[in-house]
Amino acid sequence: MIKTLLKKIPAQLKGEIIERKEPCRLCGEKTGKLIAKIDYWDIKNTTLVKCEKCGLSQLDPMLTEEDTSKGCLAYYIEESLRSPFKEQKRNLLRNFRRGLLFGHSLRKRNYRINNILEFGPGSGYFLEGLKYFYPETQITVIDINEEVLNFNKRQHQYETYKATPERFIPELEGKFDLIIARDIIEHVTDISSLIHNVIKYSRSNCLFHFITPNGHEDLWKHYLTHNYLHRNSELLINHVNYFDGKGLLSYLLELNFNKIEYYTYKLKTTIRGRGWKVKTKLMAAPSQKKSAGFYINHKIGEVRSLEFSKGEVLNKWYINRKIKHLALFMSWYHHASLIKVDPRLNVGHEIYGLFKVPNKK
Repeated sequence: MIKTLLKKIPAQLKGEIIERKEPCRLCGEKTGKLIAKIDYWDIKNTTLVKCEKCGLSQLDPMLTEEDTSKGCLAYYIEESLRSPFKEQKRNLLRNFRRGLLFGHSLRKRNYRINNILEFGPGSGYFLEGLKYFYPETQITVIDINEEVLNFNKRQHQYETYKATPERFIPELEGKFDLIIARDIIEHVTDISSLIHNVIKYSRSNCLFHFITPNGHEDLWKHYLTHNYLHRNSELLINHVNYFDGKGLLSYLLELNFNKIEYYTYKLKTTIRGRGWKVKTKLMAAPSQKKSAGFYINHKIGEVRSLEFSKGEVLNKWYINRKIKHLALFMSWYHHASLIKVDPRLNVGHEIYGLFKVPNKK
């Protein structure tokens, strides 16, 4: 029975081979397998196409910078209003603990981290957790969303740049010891440009850390809606890349990134059927062409009124620099990944990567 089950995981994605409107932005392939038809808010109608050469699935045609900026702001507002007030506060604390745990893992390896760059910092609390073990480090963040940048400046006093990760910023060249792209590489329209910017921004012995959804499981909901409901699926968050675990690793190794850690975690999603079971609850919502403009024009004022002070978020008995082992234990208890799986198997919810960046030639 177990052998039979394992043969189903992950399921093979079936689809028509089509001519792409735009070549694959990782390998340049001009054909691909049609996975789903997508509506990105009411902004753009597009398709999801899987490259048979490198394994990357992408929107085709890709979003423009204007599409991305508008949809990201709308989603930021929609998510902020949808999430209960107390849950938002808990999420900030969770991000802090995850950053603390990551900072400790770097400290254990004796890495010196003086300057950090993060693409898409979100609340910035992951970086605050990292600073628990690197309190003197200087932090710079890049985001396309003005609201996110203003929040990070007010809450944490980080240096901020409004830009897409693909856009090169000359004054940041050769500046950083650690570059972070947590939950961001699935959002960028040109992953190759981002990776080459990582190389340009890095100092000697720089580290690159990312997490991204397992592309196979992330695709699955759209694949089911297309193949079983025969409907366009709704895409509100701008996931434009769906990474194959083997293809992503191969790409980084070809560019001479040196693997330190690379694994998949959170296997509950696989056990529940994502990536192999045909179930209604696993399907993406059919498109309603939800209005991005409605949230941007009429709801943004409500979001600006919801903000916590840092002291309020981190007011926990175990967060005390004099007793770091307590904060570390609580962070480990809540967030440690006990089961780690090779991403090339394409199971599990998240891919975790920590790589040494190649030196610039």
